[in-house]
Amino acid sequence: MLKRKMIKNFSWPLKIATQEIEITRLYPEKMMELPAAERGIHELDATICIGCGTCARICPNSCIEMVHYKFGSPLKNKKMQFPQIDFGRCMFCGLCVDECPVECLKMGKKVIMAGWERKDIVKGPDFLATKKFSAKEVADLEAEAKRIAAEKAAAKKAADAKKAAVAKKPGKEGEAAANGAAKKKAAAAEAKPKEGGAA
Repeated sequence: MLKRKMIKNFSWPLKIATQEIEITRLYPEKMMELPAAERGIHELDATICIGCGTCARICPNSCIEMVHYKFGSPLKNKKMQFPQIDFGRCMFCGLCVDECPVECLKMGKKVIMAGWERKDIVKGPDFLATKKFSAKEVADLEAEAKRIAAEKAAAKKAADAKKAAVAKKPGKEGEAAANGAAKKKAAAAEAKPKEGGAA
């Protein structure tokens, strides 16, 4: 009975050894394949982020802070504010991803975030951004944003001037109408005593 158990215990490792089944993983040299729904380190698309701060407001642990980053789109994100995440406080719930109105934030498959100091696990937009503009593209976008702002200012100035001109016209017409009405009343008042006197 004991011999059978011993033979059975030795047969299992021999069987596994011949089937090329991986028993231990050579981490971190060989990383296992993670599922599609893995909630790893966040990934940011800085080209479409509008800097609304919804991710920072919805975070239950308050681990997201909006910071300045220069490689985003000044047309979409006028303040150039992007999320910075403290992974020491993050619980990877995914609420920030779900609430993002433009879907620029998503959970990635990177899971390694170790560091020697606390500040090493606070990741800014420069680390999180998977898509970003180059310095030349940002300069072109800034010039475009200035041009659009100048056009809007000119259009607003023209609209204000037009409103002012329209406001002046009815005033003059109203004054003329009031003067005409006053003259008619005066004429009517003068005509009544003459008629009464004649009778």
